[in-house]
Amino acid sequence: MASESLTNTNISETYVGVLHAKGEAIPATGLQDVYDGFGNKSALKIGQAGKGIDIDGSLGASFINTLYPVGAVIFSADNTNPGVRFSGTTWIQEAEGRFIAGVGTGNDGTNTQAVPAGNDSTGKYKHTLTEAELPAHTHGVTVAHEDFTAESAPSPRQNVGSKKTASYNLTLTSESTGDGTAHNNTPPSFGLYVWKRTA
Repeated sequence: MASESLTNTNISETYVGVLHAKGEAIPATGLQDVYDGFGNKSALKIGQAGKGIDIDGSLGASFINTLYPVGAVIFSADNTNPGVRFSGTTWIQEAEGRFIAGVGTGNDGTNTQAVPAGNDSTGKYKHTLTEAELPAHTHGVTVAHEDFTAESAPSPRQNVGSKKTASYNLTLTSESTGDGTAHNNTPPSFGLYVWKRTA
């Protein structure tokens, strides 16, 4: 049996507290106005399952507090403070210039690292390596020399015999290289505004 249309009819004659769509089918696309039992248009619009809902006006404090309790964080590409959208709430911009990491102790397969809550990280944007942080390495040294006897040595000559048989110590220092410039320590990033609710 087909349902009787409620168009231009107040459903309050039978069900005072029922919300309805004036007897019209919910559209396949878009949203349909919702009315109360007296035929008054409500702040709601609804669509078919999975097609959404629209609220004209405040969502209500209990809804906002459930969705975004104090301490909640919102990421946004928009720099508008959420307090503008959610009246009665207070938000601050948080984690400016910082990368986000999950709180707890992580393991990269070799090392573990604890990440505390908040801004207690000790990372650096740029870092200059210390000697202890350099990998163990050696430098090659090239020495230019001549073997000669006392008779063939340049003036003034000293009768020291041949350098081939002389005993002596030689201290060499390799040439210095590098200038100690700090290197970039940050990965590629995608910047978002981070808003934290405080009240």
